Amino acid sequence: MKSFRQKIVFSFIFTFVFAMFFQSTTDAQEMKFRQQAWRYGLNLGYQFNSASLGWQYLHGLDPNFQSPEDEIDYVDGTGNGIYLGLFGEYLSESWWGFQFRVSYDVRDALVIDDTRTPIPSFDTKMSYLTFEPLFRVDQHLIPNLNFYVGPFLAYNLNSTFVYKADKDEAAEQPEKDVPDVVMLTWGVQGGLAYDIRISDLDQNSSLYLSPFFETSWIANQRESIDEPTQNSVGDVWTTMTYRIGVRLSMENRDPVEGVAQVSKSPTPTVTNKVAIEMPTDNTIVTKNVKGYFPIHPYVFFDKGSLDFPRRYITLTKSEATNFNESDLSNFEKGDLTEKETNVNQLMVAYYNVMNVYGDRMRKNPSVQLTLRGSDPEEKEAEIQANKVKDYLVNNFDINPDRIAVITDPPYAPSGSDSTEAKSAGLINDENRRVKFVFSNSDMYKPLVYTIRDETSIDNDMLFSIDNSVPFRSWDITITGEGRTMYFGPYSYSSARINPAELMRFLENGKYNAKVSITDRTGKITSENVSFKLTKDTELRNASRYLMIFDYNQADAVRTYETTIRNDIVKGIGNIDRVIIHGHSDIIGTPDGNLKLSRQRADETKSIIVDQLRKDNKTTTNVTAIGLGERKTQYTFDNKYPEGRMYNRNVFVEIVEGR
Repeated sequence: MKSFRQKIVFSFIFTFVFAMFFQSTTDAQEMKFRQQAWRYGLNLGYQFNSASLGWQYLHGLDPNFQSPEDEIDYVDGTGNGIYLGLFGEYLSESWWGFQFRVSYDVRDALVIDDTRTPIPSFDTKMSYLTFEPLFRVDQHLIPNLNFYVGPFLAYNLNSTFVYKADKDEAAEQPEKDVPDVVMLTWGVQGGLAYDIRISDLDQNSSLYLSPFFETSWIANQRESIDEPTQNSVGDVWTTMTYRIGVRLSMENRDPVEGVAQVSKSPTPTVTNKVAIEMPTDNTIVTKNVKGYFPIHPYVFFDKGSLDFPRRYITLTKSEATNFNESDLSNFEKGDLTEKETNVNQLMVAYYNVMNVYGDRMRKNPSVQLTLRGSDPEEKEAEIQANKVKDYLVNNFDINPDRIAVITDPPYAPSGSDSTEAKSAGLINDENRRVKFVFSNSDMYKPLVYTIRDETSIDNDMLFSIDNSVPFRSWDITITGEGRTMYFGPYSYSSARINPAELMRFLENGKYNAKVSITDRTGKITSENVSFKLTKDTELRNASRYLMIFDYNQADAVRTYETTIRNDIVKGIGNIDRVIIHGHSDIIGTPDGNLKLSRQRADETKSIIVDQLRKDNKTTTNVTAIGLGERKTQYTFDNKYPEGRMYNRNVFVEIVEGR
């Protein structure tokens, strides 16, 4: 067996070389892994100690632990201990960082002197306050895995032992202090940890949980004695520790630089009451959009009816034979200035849900399907599920053995304890449904569609009433280029106006907006602001992703994090613009829904910005907007349960840069 010192050197060289090997797989340049950040937190670990005492005079006149060959034993005893402390950590934008710890470190061990007969034992209690600077190395092959190595100083807090003349006998002497203990000694350590982000506190702060494994060697715990084979580093009371534990930390990141908000033209202010924000450069952009629309795997039934609602599209057997979901992908051009065009055509795609899944099952004959029927009154759930099964079997020729039918109790996954009583009927409508559960997750892939659109949210004009104005309601009348349009009335302080209709068949236009404010006494005052608009004559390419969430779903955006990082961010270029907007249904309070939609939009932005940093894409413009339940060009019809479900969403739109 190699000497103890050789093993120590090997352990730490291996740790550092292993870390640098992973680092060598990355670009040698200073790549930007992340935002610059600081972490603070707590370490808690359990450790296994291997103690080597060498020559010692602890009991009696003769030295203990002298092997017959006059060589120092590798390990004289083992024990366990705890490791607890505080730490702070600096993470650079690149692959390296620094950590500093202050810890309580217990190095207890039961030490056996097998050079004597009978064999005595020493139950040693050694604890330290340690000061530990560490150098951290991150790598790309396994994201979030990091390595670290460094020296430490250890101040002795306790050093005692209990002696037994025979380790197999019960009799022992009273506890004694270890003589000639070194009060301040040193050591080296290294390890690896895996960072798991468990929560975002805000856009620049997160909580992390990091399991870790470490090796730590403390030297020279007691002064050496005058023996020819003795030295003070490796031969006198050293302890090798193997440690597992977990680290809880809070990360504070620097505010994002380089990943900026979408620029806006200067905001003209109307006296002290009204402000207006225009689209970028006062320009309306028309886009060729490639969209990704998830088909919600539900068929909803109306109360008291076992027939498919008329809004769902059912096909005859001959029509089903010729159906292909790609027929839904090329949306009709429609009226580009009508905001409802997009969502209406998307809902047509959804109302083909049975046809889409029937077509996919026909093309994937090995996939199995379970239809889960649910009804608040339970009695009709199985009948409804079997009706969906019969449609797939009879119209799409799906083997009935591939489809199982089960019923769920009348649970309320779309409701919560905080749901208002007045919304109970809407919640029940959402739970009267049949759910598609496939054996292969590929069956849930989104429908890919194309559309030309000039009603996107980044074309909006944002009108706002100053917070100091006590209003009951307000409205907007816009005139210019021979047109007059009225918007409102509004009961909230801001409103988004899409100017597409104002610019119909025009490339440039001059307009005046008259904002009429009705105060709480009924008095009306008016303010005017003039503005210009231009329509970009070149089409922009854009990608549009829709993420939908269950009602009141906790940590909703995190369920899409892998998709955001691996799929959505992958398509973002350095000069592209990213617009993120969150929405909600009409269940709940307007203020609560607005707050929820903002949180989800901001959380989506935080993930995108973080991944852009890691991918070294630092000039992309990113904007996040929360719209709550307010009706916009992206609002689905809240009349039906499927529309309300689609309204619990976040859209991510990537617009080609110029």
